[in-house]
Amino acid sequence: MAYRIRKKNTPENASSPVSSTPGTPPVPPRVEALADRISGMGPSKNAWGFVGTILFILLVGVGIVYHIHSKKVAKESEAAALETKAEQLYSRGQQTNGPELVEAKKLLEQVMSSYPDTPSSHVAPLFLASIINIQSPQDSSKAIEWLHRGLDMNAGNMKLLPFYYESMGLTMMSAHQYDQAIAMFQKVTEFPEKTLADAALYNIGKTYEILNQPALAIINYKKLVKEFPSSPWAAESEPFLMKNGITPPATTQPLPLSPQK
Repeated sequence: MAYRIRKKNTPENASSPVSSTPGTPPVPPRVEALADRISGMGPSKNAWGFVGTILFILLVGVGIVYHIHSKKVAKESEAAALETKAEQLYSRGQQTNGPELVEAKKLLEQVMSSYPDTPSSHVAPLFLASIINIQSPQDSSKAIEWLHRGLDMNAGNMKLLPFYYESMGLTMMSAHQYDQAIAMFQKVTEFPEKTLADAALYNIGKTYEILNQPALAIINYKKLVKEFPSSPWAAESEPFLMKNGITPPATTQPLPLSPQK
């Protein structure tokens, strides 16, 4: 509720101009002049002040985003450098199980602990599992643990998941978990780009060989030869097929003796 303060009719008040609106109390001339001045310049100053505030907020926001992006790029570069060095050491040490693998493992573990949100951390578990399988193939539990972690981190990544499932299958195959291994290899064959599908079909056939189920091994080897006739894995399946009276196509190629660069 608004309240009006009525002033006494002093001579000073009596000389003040009277509002033209009946019932409205008179406004002192200095107050009226000040109000006119404010109303003439107020909106302009307020508008510029508002624009300035918005610009300041935007600049601060851009600065924060740039700072965050710069830190992210720097972290990714540092992680990538560690990953590259680890992969080089891994490449040199995997054939001989040499000391390079120990150093590679330390670098990859550093990527996982210090750079968990970088692209390098999405690849590191794959190499860590492989190193463990080379160093201590009899103890596959740690390798499987790393692979599960990698699968969780790469959910939906259609490029990396086939490698994780293939590695999981090989690890379980080595641990004599044959049913689980076949399930992992089957997942590899279901990816639309067929990355590692030829290797997976070969490993399914090889697992059925181990389980002494030649009919199922033949089914998968024949599928391998039919769908990937020029794959080196198709050539690897030839001896078993020929032993069972099946002549593979002449287009199969042997596996390379050394990794291709």
